[in-house]
Amino acid sequence: MAVMTKVQSNPTDTLGTRTYLNLRQQIVSGQLKPGQRLSLRGVAGNLGVSIAPVGEAFRELARDGLLESEPGWGTRVRQMTVESLKSQHILRKAIECEAARNCCETATDQQLAELLQLAAELDERIDSDAPPEQIHDLDFELHLRIAELSGALGLVEVLKANQLVRMMTRGSVLAHHREKPTLQHVHLIEAIKSRDPDVAEQAMREHCERSMQLQLSAMTTSSRPDS
Repeated sequence: MAVMTKVQSNPTDTLGTRTYLNLRQQIVSGQLKPGQRLSLRGVAGNLGVSIAPVGEAFRELARDGLLESEPGWGTRVRQMTVESLKSQHILRKAIECEAARNCCETATDQQLAELLQLAAELDERIDSDAPPEQIHDLDFELHLRIAELSGALGLVEVLKANQLVRMMTRGSVLAHHREKPTLQHVHLIEAIKSRDPDVAEQAMREHCERSMQLQLSAMTTSSRPDS
């Protein structure tokens, strides 16, 4: 197993939470590879903790969909296929379209203005070829904020787990190096600012479908022998 790099966490976090955050970062960054086996004792030794918080972290990561267990294999990083990734995008579309419809009706003008500013910053990072992790972090923040402003808090946790699974694929990095519309997130927020739920939903649907095609294409390309 590769040596694991510890990530920054809140000093008030429990040891189990800090262990979870460390492992989650290793998975979504690609340091821990899809299909890689993880043992309680091995991970505990690498992170310098006892087995108990690692077991707690494993359970949380399994709930997130980032780890899977199989008889004879034990615990391993989830392996994503084109079909399983497509399923995650279909789920994302349902979540985000509903969030967009509600957000345009419940968010205040000030909150929508803040969303627009966040979207402009994200589009600037994309257009200036900022490091992928900086783009992912802000994209994660923007879409979660839309879900939060929808007033349906149940959507937030479901979307967060969905985003983590999609981020763990290699395609989530490669997709940011492919041709895409300019100001795509600004246009999305402008649609939400229209206060028309149908307009907001259609803009989000198109945004999610475009993201799905980019990531599926990138994943397919990266799996080819000559890629």
